Amino acid sequence: MDDEKNPLNWEKFMPLLKEDKFYIITHRKYREVPMHSHSFLELSYIIGGSIEHNLDGQITTLSPGDYLIVDYGSKHSYTSLDGNNIENIDCLFLPELLDPILKGTKSLRMLLEHYLLHFNIQALVQNPARMVFHDHNGQILKLLHLINDEAQRREAGYIALIRCYLIEILLLTMRRLEDARVAATGQDIGALIIAYISEHYMEPLTLQELAQRLNYSLPYISKRFKTDVGVSFVSYLQNYRVMQGCRLLSSTNKTISEIAEMVGYHDVKFFSEVVKRITGLSPADFRRKKKI
Repeated sequence: MDDEKNPLNWEKFMPLLKEDKFYIITHRKYREVPMHSHSFLELSYIIGGSIEHNLDGQITTLSPGDYLIVDYGSKHSYTSLDGNNIENIDCLFLPELLDPILKGTKSLRMLLEHYLLHFNIQALVQNPARMVFHDHNGQILKLLHLINDEAQRREAGYIALIRCYLIEILLLTMRRLEDARVAATGQDIGALIIAYISEHYMEPLTLQELAQRLNYSLPYISKRFKTDVGVSFVSYLQNYRVMQGCRLLSSTNKTISEIAEMVGYHDVKFFSEVVKRITGLSPADFRRKKKI
C-alpha cells in the first residue's frame, strides 16, 4: 500500500488491475485531487483530514472513518478543507473479482444484486454509489488492512482471501443500506429513532450518528424527528434517560452515581440537574418521596 507520486496516473496500475482484478494504494501527499473518472469500482476510505468531495456535482464533507464506493463513469474530486494533506486508502477492483460471470459488469447496483450477496438492490430508493458511509467500529478499515497484507505477501490463495474480505466489506455496507432503505421507503423516521433510543439510551448517542446511519443530513433528520415526535431529539433523549433513571431510583438501592452511568450520564452532577429540571425534584428527593 505504498504512496505513489501521481494518484491520477491510473494507467500505470491497469496491468496489475487486469491481472489480479484489484489494486490497493494509500495516498498521503496531496491537498487536492482534480475531477476525474475511471473504468473500475473504487472504494475510497478516508484516514486523515477534512475533505470536500465532489461526486458528479454533489458536494459532501468527508472525515476520517468515512468511505464511499465510486461507480463506473462517475466523476469526482477531493479538496482539503483544513490545509492538511488528504489521506485515504483506495481499493480499486473489477466486478469479476467476485465472480468471473460478472466480467463486463459496469454498475455497482448490478454487482450488489449478485447471488453471493443476496441483496435486493431494487428495494433501495437511494443509489448506494451516491452514499457516504461511516466505519463506526473500524471493521471496514481492518478488512482493508487484511486485503493490503495479502496483496503484499501474495502467498498461495491470496486472491481468494481478498475476494472474501471484499465480500465481507460489501455485506457490512449492505447493513447500513438496510437502515437507509427502511427510512427511505416511508417508515416514520421518528419511530425508527425512538426504537433505536430504547435499545441504546445507555450509550453515548448523538443525532449526528443516527443521521450517518440513515444516510440523511443532520438538519433534515432533526426537523423530521421534531415533526414526527413533537419534541427535539435532545429533549426526547433526556426525558427517556430520566424516565429510566427514575425507575431505577424507585426500584433499586443503587447509588445515584451508578444509576447516572446506567442511563448514559457520566457526569452525576449533570444527571441530577436534568432530573430536577424534568421532575422538579433532585434524585435523592425523588427516591425519598417514592419510598414514602
